[in-house]
Amino acid sequence: MTRELRPDTYARQTLERYTGSELPEFGEYILLVNFPRYVEDFARMHGVPIRSGHWSAAHDRAGGVSIINFGVGSPSAGIITHCLSFLRRVKAVLMIGMCGGIHDSLKVGTVVLPTASVRDEGTSRHYIPIDVPAMPHTKVNRVCNEVVRAEPGVSVHSGLMMTTDYRMWEFDREFIDYIHRHRIIAIDMEIATIFAVAYARNLPAGAVMLVSDMPLRKGGIKDKKRMKEVFAQHTERHLHLGMKTVAELKRRGV
Repeated sequence: MTRELRPDTYARQTLERYTGSELPEFGEYILLVNFPRYVEDFARMHGVPIRSGHWSAAHDRAGGVSIINFGVGSPSAGIITHCLSFLRRVKAVLMIGMCGGIHDSLKVGTVVLPTASVRDEGTSRHYIPIDVPAMPHTKVNRVCNEVVRAEPGVSVHSGLMMTTDYRMWEFDREFIDYIHRHRIIAIDMEIATIFAVAYARNLPAGAVMLVSDMPLRKGGIKDKKRMKEVFAQHTERHLHLGMKTVAELKRRGV
């Protein structure tokens, strides 16, 4: 008779398979990203190898920090957050992702610290009721605000985001009207899922988001050329902010 696989065992094995990593490699603090560039830069800075499976990861074992590129979208965000919640050593998760700027005060390169995110995706409803908001962990969010706002030359805005699994929303007038009506300042495809799953699984989570395009402005949707410019001009500082925030979380024992 086949032995039944327990949820915790399955989650840990999934982490190992998807990241190409062994469980002892994972640090107490996790940086979540959407693009390989962040993992490559992190690995270079710390002199550590990149592990690869379905996702990619790098681990600074001396500093107790891991970075994982889990790809794009709500389902992947739910998988990584749920699986990480089974690692007893993990104390906090920080998403350093990209978002589309909506509010007129934003521009490419602005840092957004979400106070909450509208749940326009399908994953989070499997974890918390639909009327429960998706919000960052209070202590993690406080540290994010203090660290990022103290950094010289960084433009920072806080407010309500929206997380959607609707990839072509930029061309839907009714959807855009909803965004404006509810004073949403930025939009992405993962953060509400991470907040919701982390809340359900008692995993402290926060986010430091980077505006990568202004999709509602004329010519504001990022193409391949603009994406390369964002990587060249903004991602190193974005990663620096994430690492600095994690260092402060660690210092405070959050």
